Amino acid sequence: MSARAVCVEMGGGGAQTVVFDADGRPTFRDGASDAEDGPLLLAVPGIVHGDRVVAASNLGWYDVDPVRELGLKGPAEVLANDAEAAALGESVLRGLVDLAYLGLGTGIGGAVVLEGRVAQTEVFGHRTGYSMDPCPCGRVGCLETVAAGWALPDPVPAERIPAVAGALAKALRDPALPDLVVVAGGLAADNPAIVDELRARATGRTIETSRAPAEAKSAAAWGLLRLAGLDAGATLPT
Repeated sequence: MSARAVCVEMGGGGAQTVVFDADGRPTFRDGASDAEDGPLLLAVPGIVHGDRVVAASNLGWYDVDPVRELGLKGPAEVLANDAEAAALGESVLRGLVDLAYLGLGTGIGGAVVLEGRVAQTEVFGHRTGYSMDPCPCGRVGCLETVAAGWALPDPVPAERIPAVAGALAKALRDPALPDLVVVAGGLAADNPAIVDELRARATGRTIETSRAPAEAKSAAAWGLLRLAGLDAGATLPT
């Protein structure tokens, strides 16, 4: 039986494949694979244009075909930025509510979802004014230079938590953002004190963590289903 969709998510820390069966039930596999018979949907970091990644500095990708880079057969029926897909997925898992997504991992991804669509992208990680340090993107002082995984010790020392959360709270002061902010990603999962401190500092915001299953890298697979128009009737985690 053909799969409803084969969703591959690539991040700074590796790749995961989520295969949705015909009834919309997911199974999770480490690595990138499109061996199953079903449409390939792909989420990757960086700037996406058409079927190429224009720039993904944390992967060292510049104007590449991500299907080829990941060793997949392809073609990809949907190619999306991972933060955009995860933001949309978090909205799907909440019943298509409006939200801002703050993805803390090797880099920092961000997107805003309004009325079931991605309305803003690249809203956090590469805004400047947070330090005098260079960023892999070529700018100076991006939020990533003080709050991304590549810029921090692992694990993040307790004494660094207030500064990291303070920088993130500053990024959330934009009055145009929805009240609900979902904070997700490996850095947030491994350092829950960052999220707790952010809740205390981001007054006026509702801070939630991911509703994706524990086995999932993120909610990106559900966002990819939505982008492909394949989400109707898909099984949602409870």
